[in-house]
Amino acid sequence: MAEFKYRKIVDEVIRAIELGVISAQEGDKLHSVREYAKIKGVGVSTVIQAYYELERLGWIYAKPKRGYFVSPRKALEQPDYGRSVNRVHAGQTLATAVQYSFNDPDILPLSCTAPSTVIDNELILNRLHRQVLKYRPYKLLMQDPIEGIAELREEICRHLLRSGQVFSKQQVLVTNGRQEGLLLALTAARAIGKTVAVESPVSFYFQATLKQFNADVIEVPMQSNYEDELALLSQAHQTQPFDTYLVNPSFADPTGRVLSVAEKLALIDWAAAHDVTLVEYDRGELYFGGVRPPTIASLLGEQGRCKVISIGDFYDTISPSISLGYLLCVNTFDACQFAKQTVAEEPGIALQHMVSTLLGSGEYHKLLFRLREQTRSNYQRTMGLLTAVLADSIYISRPDGGPCLWLKLPDGLSSEALWTKVIESKLSIAPGAMFSFNHSYDDYFRITYALPWDERMESGITRLAKVLRDFIRINANRHKCLLSGGSAGDDRVGHMK
Repeated sequence: MAEFKYRKIVDEVIRAIELGVISAQEGDKLHSVREYAKIKGVGVSTVIQAYYELERLGWIYAKPKRGYFVSPRKALEQPDYGRSVNRVHAGQTLATAVQYSFNDPDILPLSCTAPSTVIDNELILNRLHRQVLKYRPYKLLMQDPIEGIAELREEICRHLLRSGQVFSKQQVLVTNGRQEGLLLALTAARAIGKTVAVESPVSFYFQATLKQFNADVIEVPMQSNYEDELALLSQAHQTQPFDTYLVNPSFADPTGRVLSVAEKLALIDWAAAHDVTLVEYDRGELYFGGVRPPTIASLLGEQGRCKVISIGDFYDTISPSISLGYLLCVNTFDACQFAKQTVAEEPGIALQHMVSTLLGSGEYHKLLFRLREQTRSNYQRTMGLLTAVLADSIYISRPDGGPCLWLKLPDGLSSEALWTKVIESKLSIAPGAMFSFNHSYDDYFRITYALPWDERMESGITRLAKVLRDFIRINANRHKCLLSGGSAGDDRVGHMK
């Protein structure tokens, strides 16, 4: 209980700093230890432990005899991904070395995401499995509805209604997970064998699937002003027409961007005017708090003629071992159902009943709350460990949800070169080149904080920060030496001394 209380104070203070309730620009003073203990109704030792942790993570600092103050932080600027529309042929060239690192037990895989692992749901899943097997097992084996069992589809609709999203079960199609979901969406949109547009940086999940089809792809770089992004979309469509646009509207992998409701509505209007089907991968369940970002599919009015297919799954929220997901099909259900009937296998009926029970009991809602809280705590700890070493020396994204951070190296430095240094320290990152079809974004890289938090994770993040700091310093010194007419080798020896 004491551990929980001190962690809760840490999380509350960090959240207040991030939301601007406590100003980080002016170095606001925090309540004294005794004042805060009285306000929260906890012991003085609990607050001391929380303040010590906040200081260790770099969020606050102490002034002798004056108290604790918030560490100043620079305001973030939106990254510039350029304004050049990129047209490529998506062939088979995966970053195999990074892929292999996922499965090396000696390497901490900060390059991959598995947000559902931050809490252990094994006991819940075992119990649900036993319950379902008692429930007429032979009946389960004989059920085979193309669209998925009615109970699960209804429970998905009820769950989405919690966040104000209204769907009928006639718009929900159960799938074997997100990969099959994207395959069905592309098939239903008649996009296979045709040019497909996708926002860039590109979700690695989108990219890996498109490469399997050797698809012709148009990458449209994200813009800080969404009107500029829609203008680029129009320019790309006019130059080379396309019928399908793939988008991550909430917690875009890898940037953490969330489109506002107004921006999503503007995209719907654009797609309707250009007769383009929108395929969205929704990760809105991973928000940290407040109101869950709505899917694009939920924003269409009854008379809306835009075609939208929203991909959701339970990989992020329940377990990576669960191959179960769903499509929200607006003006596309018949096409998606036909695609499922012709190119996909039926999801396990027992698994569908397990998830239906989880949703219907209200336990899924509690599970999501725990997941979001723990993921947010992981994010805050990760930011604290990174900034304690790096301060404000590089850009680090500040997402409101999702499983990833997006970092930018100083100009002229390569994240692929950094990867070779990081892997020597038994860590793995995802270089920015993995999120483009033509190896753009070499000065960016992505890491995840959505893994089980333990000593290995904490020491790994700290180790990454130190490797990154040294990588930047060595290359900065080498650059200065070259400009002054010295040799890079001499500089490196001098630095080691």
